[in-house]
Amino acid sequence: MPRKRAIQAAETHLWLEVLLMYAFGPAPAEQAARLDLLGVAHDATAYPDDIPDGRLAELLLAWVEKYVPPEDWHRLQSRIRKRRR
Repeated sequence: MPRKRAIQAAETHLWLEVLLMYAFGPAPAEQAARLDLLGVAHDATAYPDDIPDGRLAELLLAWVEKYVPPEDWHRLQSRIRKRRR
């Protein structure tokens, strides 16, 4: 059984950056996915005090669950691990 996907609240801004690069990368996500993520990114950057990190983690995870296939999720986790260092 695959592990449940999770995003740590302390790493939300790192995840936001990685997910934006994923959505607009060489094989861009579908338009609806990009627009949804841009909406989350806008709110998180325009109103940072209104969206706590825990809530942002929930929003990003909901986006991931909807738009990121399992094989891409593993690659994204790898990118996050590299950026932690």
